Amino acid sequence: MNNVIRRGNGEMLWLGGGENGGRPVEILVEPGTTGTRAFTMGAQNLPPGGRVPTHRHPYEEILFVYQGRARITVGDVPHEVGPETAVFVPVDVSHSIENVGAVELRLTFTLSPPGYENVFRELARARTDHPLQAEP
Repeated sequence: MNNVIRRGNGEMLWLGGGENGGRPVEILVEPGTTGTRAFTMGAQNLPPGGRVPTHRHPYEEILFVYQGRARITVGDVPHEVGPETAVFVPVDVSHSIENVGAVELRLTFTLSPPGYENVFRELARARTDHPLQAEP
């Protein structure tokens, strides 16, 4: 089992298509690699104008922005956030992420309990992304 996983050494998945037409998600911490029983953690980058579609899931989630500017909508409340900002998403609450800045958005996600890494894997296998939902 690993205790240290550096960006670039995690499991890279492409949602929505291949490298030129997809959104990269890197799984860093999950039960299979670390033995954790508490959460899944990963990272992703979004180019200016890039977005994670509105979706929801039966997991608590913490998003942490460490570069760039984002509009993270939780429920029907948009939050404009910048570096060094955490956003909590409760269970089954619709949310989306949009890079509203001029530079690449870099963020981490932590989901509890673990298991959502398997949803990411299935989306990557199907070459799709989260199903589109109506904005709240």
